[in-house]
Amino acid sequence: MIKKYLEFIKESELQDFNSLGEWVESLYDDEYVKNIVNRFLGDIPSNIRLSNAINTLEQSEQDDIKSQIDTYLQNGIEEKEPEILVSTEINESAEITIAGKSIFNSFLKSLTALGQKEKGSNVEKCPSHFLLFYYYPDLSSEDVKSVFSRFKSLTRYLDMIDYGKNECGLYFGIKCDGTFEYGVTYDKLNPIGQFKLTPSVLRWLVTIESKSAASLKKEIVNISHTDMLLLGKIKTDMKDFKPGYFEKESKPTISDKVISFGYYGIGKWDNGKLDEGELLNIKNNFTAWVMTKKWGQKVLISVKPHSFWLYVHIKLK
Repeated sequence: MIKKYLEFIKESELQDFNSLGEWVESLYDDEYVKNIVNRFLGDIPSNIRLSNAINTLEQSEQDDIKSQIDTYLQNGIEEKEPEILVSTEINESAEITIAGKSIFNSFLKSLTALGQKEKGSNVEKCPSHFLLFYYYPDLSSEDVKSVFSRFKSLTRYLDMIDYGKNECGLYFGIKCDGTFEYGVTYDKLNPIGQFKLTPSVLRWLVTIESKSAASLKKEIVNISHTDMLLLGKIKTDMKDFKPGYFEKESKPTISDKVISFGYYGIGKWDNGKLDEGELLNIKNNFTAWVMTKKWGQKVLISVKPHSFWLYVHIKLK
């Protein structure tokens, strides 16, 4: 029997889980999915795992739950007004319907189909309000439209691809406020979807099997939800830190639980070494500034000069 393409997509999504219950559990943070499930289960005792409760239902009820969730994931919510986001990143009058985390799976499959696999985060292109940013530039607009057309959940966003331009970019990433975002980009970001990171959503991201999520998983696997929010807050607050005059600064980088900032040409240098007095003064000023922040007691800091660069490293305890 030859299966329809969409049926193949649905089956492949379930193959990532041991049971229907686990698949539904991974989507349970979505309020609409929660409403579907609760119509079948009602109140679940706290000592019973949701996946187990679903797996004990009659097969007809399990089939009904899967059918309703599949319809929702592919078509969205038809009977109510869509969530509207007015985004000044697109243009002043633009309004778009924002998807949730479920459609992100289809977005990742699109990236894989476009040959964008295992690509690391892009530090240089990372916007200031993002913590991690994965950027896929110079993609053929025709190819992106063709791949998006394979997924009913993505076809509604085809108009975001400019028919007058031969190339476009795609992106996804974690914002400093703890929001995950993915979408299309030209000169500015055009979000297709957004969803709030929670501990369970972060665990779900780490379990995604898509090759296009491989680098993301490596970067977040050892970072808790609390750590992620703290790193985002540190990056945001560091915009206000004034170390003194410098010629240029590097983009912040994150390695595990360390976030680093670089400043070039700060202070007086002699034979490639920063003056010891200036270095001590900067260290003292930075330590005093950190201790004014709520997160000051939650981090360790180091300030190190190298080749006319002064690097500030902040490590979560």
